[in-house]
Amino acid sequence: MGYSLSRSPAASLPGMNILTSFLGTGAACEHVPATPPVPASSTCQECGSRFSLRMCATCGHVGCCESQAGHARAHARSEDHPVIMAMPVGKGFTWCYEENTYVG
Repeated sequence: MGYSLSRSPAASLPGMNILTSFLGTGAACEHVPATPPVPASSTCQECGSRFSLRMCATCGHVGCCESQAGHARAHARSEDHPVIMAMPVGKGFTWCYEENTYVG
């Protein structure tokens, strides 16, 4: 089986389109700021949780993940700030609610 160099290598492999649709492409997203803000807290600003934290990439708000009380998602939706970053920033994923995928 030959693979085309004109397409993404992952797009050429059997079954990779399923993986890409599940995990996202990790491609640049227009909603991700060039420079992330400084986290506003080291704990969830609503409930005080200290683990599985997410930072708003727009304003630096820190909230807990959806497996807890979901304060990061609630903030992103209520403030129309589409991108969250796992904390510590730069060591985990970046998620865009607008694109509904991982973008970093």
